[in-house]
Amino acid sequence: MPVRLCGADWTASLASTPCVFVGYGSQYANPFRKGDRGPSLLGQPMDAAEVVDLFAATLQGPVGRRYAERFAGELRGFDLMCTCPLDMPCHADVLLRIADGTGFADEACSAFNRKGRNR
Repeated sequence: MPVRLCGADWTASLASTPCVFVGYGSQYANPFRKGDRGPSLLGQPMDAAEVVDLFAATLQGPVGRRYAERFAGELRGFDLMCTCPLDMPCHADVLLRIADGTGFADEACSAFNRKGRNR
């Protein structure tokens, strides 16, 4: 089963398993960043979990579903590498769930939060 790895874009090609870099600068990157203002009326800066949740929600919208379908086909069977630390929420968890066909991703971040390793 594919997993999330931590590393830079150039290290993905050195991985011992088939791997795709999904971090900043890739076509699979999360357009939302920790510290960006959230979509709420108050626009408070988002933490890592909120950024992942927003990415997941975006992929569930009418336009986002098309991207999600494309990403699923292109990423299925690959380990995914991002620069996020493995003990923090990451959009690669969302992409893994989509590629595995196990659904959309609010579960990825929510499950992470239930383990008590968030923020």
